[in-house]
Amino acid sequence: MRWYDLEPDVCMAISMIECAETSEQIQYAEYIIRLVKEKDSDMNYIKNTTISNIERKYNRWYDKNETISTAFSYLKGTTKDIQKDVSLSVLALMNSAVA
Repeated sequence: MRWYDLEPDVCMAISMIECAETSEQIQYAEYIIRLVKEKDSDMNYIKNTTISNIERKYNRWYDKNETISTAFSYLKGTTKDIQKDVSLSVLALMNSAVA
């Protein structure tokens, strides 16, 4: 099971990002990074998470772009509440872009 499968809203947001055009994926990733930084005052884990992702060579779809990979590392490393809150914000942003 993937880390984001545990929370339906997080899973939905990541799935929707995966289906988006590359330019939109990057915009959503930048939005995630900004929100996690705003909402999570303990950023020490992020350095470790990002470094470990860079050092490993994964074959996940989101590891092909550094911004997207970093955004998902930030999201994975934060609390479940912040994951859910950020994911809902991303979904709202996507919804407003369609409307």
